[in-house]
Amino acid sequence: MRSLPLLSLAAACAEAGTVSVDFSKYKLDFALSITKRDTLSLEAINNITGGGYYAEFEIGTPGQKIGFLLDTGSSDTWVNSVDTDMCNSISLQETNGYCMTTFNPDDSDTYSLVDSGGFDITYLDTRRIRGDYFNDTVTIDGKAIKNQQLGLATKSVRPTGIMGLGFSANVAADVEYPTILNNMVSQGYIDTNAFSLYLNDLSADSGTILFGGIDQAKFVGKLTTLPLQPDFQSLDTNVTSFTVEMDSFKVTTTGSQDSVDVKTFAAKAILDSGSTICLLPETQAQGLWDAFDIRTVTGVDVPFVDCAYADSKGDGISIDFTFSGKTISVPMNEMVVDSFATIQDEIMSDPQLSQVFDGWTGACMFGVGSAANYGVDDSDFALLGDTFLRSAYVVYDLSNEQIGIAEANPGSNDTDIVELKAGDTDFPNVTGVASKSTVEPTSSESGSSDTRPTVTVTSTPDDSSGSGSGDDNNAAGHLAPALVAAVMMAVGAAAVVL
Repeated sequence: MRSLPLLSLAAACAEAGTVSVDFSKYKLDFALSITKRDTLSLEAINNITGGGYYAEFEIGTPGQKIGFLLDTGSSDTWVNSVDTDMCNSISLQETNGYCMTTFNPDDSDTYSLVDSGGFDITYLDTRRIRGDYFNDTVTIDGKAIKNQQLGLATKSVRPTGIMGLGFSANVAADVEYPTILNNMVSQGYIDTNAFSLYLNDLSADSGTILFGGIDQAKFVGKLTTLPLQPDFQSLDTNVTSFTVEMDSFKVTTTGSQDSVDVKTFAAKAILDSGSTICLLPETQAQGLWDAFDIRTVTGVDVPFVDCAYADSKGDGISIDFTFSGKTISVPMNEMVVDSFATIQDEIMSDPQLSQVFDGWTGACMFGVGSAANYGVDDSDFALLGDTFLRSAYVVYDLSNEQIGIAEANPGSNDTDIVELKAGDTDFPNVTGVASKSTVEPTSSESGSSDTRPTVTVTSTPDDSSGSGSGDDNNAAGHLAPALVAAVMMAVGAAAVVL
């Protein structure tokens, strides 16, 4: 959990207001760069052991380097305090994941307390974080964002803090305050309240969040503009999240693959980089599970799929999401994540689980879960997390309450940046590449921890955890306690649904 494969980037000015980025591996260095005031490029690092996309920047004076999960589904940016309960408890870290970086307010000359005990946020996966609000300087590549309000967690269940990229109206505070993105604009570092997101494919170590610009080399064809909608929790017409209308959903098969009939539906879909999987209504999720022989284990709210679907078994299968005529096609192998690589041998040799997963090459996590498992029973609700977003290029325009979306161009090492300007109400008339880059597929053999990123998700275990079951496909009640603990650790320590 403590080691991340990270990328540094060498930045050079191609022209005024743009940044050309070259990627190279460099241990423990999240990098970002700014050119002038118009465009800010921030590396999104795919944490192979932890799930989600992380970046590092400095808090305080002198700056303390802190790692953050990048989350478009929330708005508060917060950090674990050096005094956080979890980070001072081995048992809590064994359950929730080992703390990475913490913040010590006593070491910052610019720290000031705003609201003692006022920070209290609960995410969709029921994880609750509590502490104080404070003001301090956030430094990104030498550019200081001053008097930024942040959360300081003193009671935490996450190993890292979160950088919230959502609307300021959605902060957890009683009184609304400017987010980091708002202050990037007001303090002159970018021109407009917008950014674009490119996560790259599952085998890649990183993607890029580009504040104030669009990178034409990272998507295919034209962007489709989608107006943002009130989300499923809204009581009025105000927009507080990145929710768009999704027209349809289907499974496409080609060649020798059997056709798959899954009931389509229209939905209000939240585009959420902080969630590692997608959530669909129970009917659609169960339809997918039936089609691909997805199996579950009592007490573990993660759907399991045969790891072979990441290789030739999944060839010719895609899960397609359509928005205003624009289809984002997600290859099946992007929905298969080897979350249990370190305990794969134990899982497949266990007397009970070997029956549950009989005939499989390995037990992997499937990238679509049921929203009902997270307490959302709305039939037109969808949450599209990283297993969807890796196949999409998304421009989040908060100023104009709209999204630009296109199919991603995975594996692209090129950049072609166009700035987003203040006062523009429409996206620039830009066109991405004509077709996707040719990328060699990454092997996903069972048990290999360094071939596919390990990303996982769960909700609070249900009351049946550890109880007996007569269903061979719900075997947790029969497992040795040590293996149950290992599976739950693999699922829970890195779980993210925000």
